[in-house]
Amino acid sequence: MISHEALPGVRVRVSHDERRLELRGMVGTVETCFGHADYAALDVRLDDGQLVLFWHHQLEKADEALGA
Repeated sequence: MISHEALPGVRVRVSHDERRLELRGMVGTVETCFGHADYAALDVRLDDGQLVLFWHHQLEKADEALGA
């Protein structure tokens, strides 16, 4: 995901490159953005209820990940 696309309300999918295996492929919604617009950190509320902090490059837009 491009850092500038990381906005609250955007649906995202955790990248399959994520080091935390249990989070790979999970889907959620960006709640909060932190840091500089060129290198954002994001609080993501996953669909299972977890709130997890990610760097923008650890995520992809959910609709793009599904091929839509």
